[in-house]
Amino acid sequence: MAEYSRTGILTALLLFTVVTLRDFYLGRNLSEEQQRERQTADIRGAGKPQMYMGPVLRFQYWYWYSKVYQEYSWSISQLYPDIKIEGENYPPKPINKYLANFISYFKLLVIALIVSGQNPFPLLGIRTPAIWSWGQDNKIFSCLMMFFISNMLETHFLSTGAFEITLNDVPVWSKLNSGRVPNIQELFQILDNHLKMNQVGNVFP
Repeated sequence: MAEYSRTGILTALLLFTVVTLRDFYLGRNLSEEQQRERQTADIRGAGKPQMYMGPVLRFQYWYWYSKVYQEYSWSISQLYPDIKIEGENYPPKPINKYLANFISYFKLLVIALIVSGQNPFPLLGIRTPAIWSWGQDNKIFSCLMMFFISNMLETHFLSTGAFEITLNDVPVWSKLNSGRVPNIQELFQILDNHLKMNQVGNVFP
């Protein structure tokens, strides 16, 4: 039975290590994806002069909507080849980012203490809570519970739900305000209206 428990603990520790490393590199992967998207936008505008003076359409979005951005940018580039398209992840609030990082490191510390059987409370001069004793007696379940609860909190703090669109730095759509992502036909209509207004403004300054 003890051998089974040790095997289960080692298996759980390996699982936590793999998934935590995935979470640790998630931000870097998102940055690399953002760089690829910028490179794609640069390729689309490769034939344009370096001092590009035409309309610039910028997307800022929650990473959950990265596929939507890719589909929309491709469709827009087909219909409006003169528009330069840029996209980037919408950053969470700094305090939310710091809280998510703190929770991530705290999660690793707690799981390591549980798996190793260490009790930090006597060193702090604090009476050991009953929940900690329970966690030591149920290592696998307590580690799983800690892992999923902390991941849920991290996702909550990092989720922005944003899909913000600007044309020449003028806001044309905000999911944070409207509560939804526009469909592609709505976006085409918005672009048509703004481009026509810009043309009229250029003709009649």
